[in-house]
Amino acid sequence: MMMKISKTGLLLTSLFSAAMFGSTLASADAASIAKSTNVKAAIIAECKTQITKKGGLTATEAGKYCTCDTDIKGKTTLAQQWELQSTLNAKKSPSTLAFVQKQNADMKACLGAPLVSKIQTLAEAEMKAAQAKK
Repeated sequence: MMMKISKTGLLLTSLFSAAMFGSTLASADAASIAKSTNVKAAIIAECKTQITKKGGLTATEAGKYCTCDTDIKGKTTLAQQWELQSTLNAKKSPSTLAFVQKQNADMKACLGAPLVSKIQTLAEAEMKAAQAKK
């Protein structure tokens, strides 16, 4: 059960958005986001567009997810990014990192239980589909 919680929590942060919907800044609109006079709003709008295209969440749910995700990611320090990358490079679970655990808790609190449950279901289905392709 603990492993499932850790895996699920991790999906609510970086891996969920990267694996399921692609990285916002890696999209075709990265240049327009970078040139925006309100980069945060542009990131949220692009995230919402990508998630809505993928399906599974309503526009309102996608907006809430993207706003929460962007706010939480925006508080990540450069040192924390290095720590996360080092952990991934060592093929260890990022869920053991204190700041990732806090981000997961913050994300769950921001989203609320019903949306967390819906996202978990979507993420698990996406992971199963990816495994079936292998």
